[in-house]
Amino acid sequence: MRKTTRKKIAPIVITVLVIAYIAPLMAIVLGTMGLWSGGESVNVMFPLLCWLIVGGAVIAGALKALRERLREIDGGEEEDASQY
Repeated sequence: MRKTTRKKIAPIVITVLVIAYIAPLMAIVLGTMGLWSGGESVNVMFPLLCWLIVGGAVIAGALKALRERLREIDGGEEEDASQY
């Protein structure tokens, strides 16, 4: 296995774990919103909607960080920095 391939495993695993943690929480919130969607509980919907937005932002941020990290590994920035 190439050295760069081994370095890519950890960021991918961590990203998958973050998504595997956040996605079910978002699904629970969506289910809860479905239960409270009718009637008087409009005040409860706003915090749940905010939770969905925050969860989506966490997942998007994790994927963006993964993409940047994989580019750094492919670019060899760590090897360049180790020379100094």
